[in-house]
Amino acid sequence: MIDKTLATGYLQALFELAKSKNQFQQATNDLETVAKLFRENAHLRKIILHPSVTREEKTRLIESLLAPHLSPLVRKFLLLIVTKRRERILDDVLEQYRAVADSVSGTLRATVQTAIPLADEKLARLKETLEAITKQTVEVNTKVTPEILGGAIIRIGNKVIDGSTASRLNSLRRKLVEVGVS
Repeated sequence: MIDKTLATGYLQALFELAKSKNQFQQATNDLETVAKLFRENAHLRKIILHPSVTREEKTRLIESLLAPHLSPLVRKFLLLIVTKRRERILDDVLEQYRAVADSVSGTLRATVQTAIPLADEKLARLKETLEAITKQTVEVNTKVTPEILGGAIIRIGNKVIDGSTASRLNSLRRKLVEVGVS
């Protein structure tokens, strides 16, 4: 828990600084690059996180392997983590960066499940409606789930709005069982 809190603090500082320098999107993209490298290259991850690898070796590795692909701000951020011997929070940093970036930028992510793909105009109207309700920018991801039969299930933040046909049918079935109709 302490590592997650520490990671969040470091990330918030990075994103606030990036925002003040108009480098917010670049910092987000750079952290996505680092996260992808860590996911795809277990050897790199192991070296950076290993306690017996010296700071100097880790610094050289970051400078030679990662620095050419990162903005100076994110490169310095990674070097700061190594210098402060906070490598143990790197997994949490790379896991949480998107949520912290969204929080700093005021963006919410919504997942919309429908039985069939939504037309572009319906998706645009849904996005506008969600932004009007939340008074924030909403990024909508869609997922086709035929099992819901119709309607939609919307997950935004920690809220779920279930307007699916399957859910309504299940609710009706429960009510009919309650009154003794079988």
